Amino acid sequence: MYCPNCRCEFEGWVGRCPNCKTPLIDESPHVQEDVSKPISYETMVDLVRENGGQWSIDLSTTDVGTQKKWGFPYYGYRFAWVKRMQGTIDEISVDLSTTEVGTEKRWTFPYFGYGYAWEKRMEGNIGGNMISLAATNVRRERKWRFPYSGYGYAWTQELSGECGAELRATLIATDVSRKQGWRFPYFGYGSAWTQKGILTLTANE
Repeated sequence: MYCPNCRCEFEGWVGRCPNCKTPLIDESPHVQEDVSKPISYETMVDLVRENGGQWSIDLSTTDVGTQKKWGFPYYGYRFAWVKRMQGTIDEISVDLSTTEVGTEKRWTFPYFGYGYAWEKRMEGNIGGNMISLAATNVRRERKWRFPYSGYGYAWTQELSGECGAELRATLIATDVSRKQGWRFPYFGYGSAWTQKGILTLTANE
């Protein structure tokens, strides 16, 4: 089941999106492809410099990856991560995809197993210009509540990288979605992912 608003996938027994309360649908919502006009790298650098050396773009997650596993003694854990983020500014589109996912699972009383997943690397383009980012700050949380038997959340709070030779890039999470569930034999699982973020381009001095 999918949320047509958040564009996230959930278990079939969930009737409404835990994030926005929108009724779920059976098919994944269509993600609009990039139809904006490309911009030359020189023009983009000039735009950043004309804006005081920094240019910020709001991004939203349009696709989320999920995975649920069970293995003794973990009693079930769930991974979730951003697969794709998109945004537009001044008719210039940004399209980022996760190319490497980090995962980790742990077991400590009374948590009975919990899993973490986060975006280690993202790549894409801004108006046709390539951008590459790597995680520099990963957040983790763990909680315990009957009958969940412990669950963990993780998301990438910040990624940094470059867009060509003259621009540095930083992506910071501004809104994080969390989901928890319980279903035999998983005994509770939680997952988190970035729902919104701000991509900032900074001109090199």
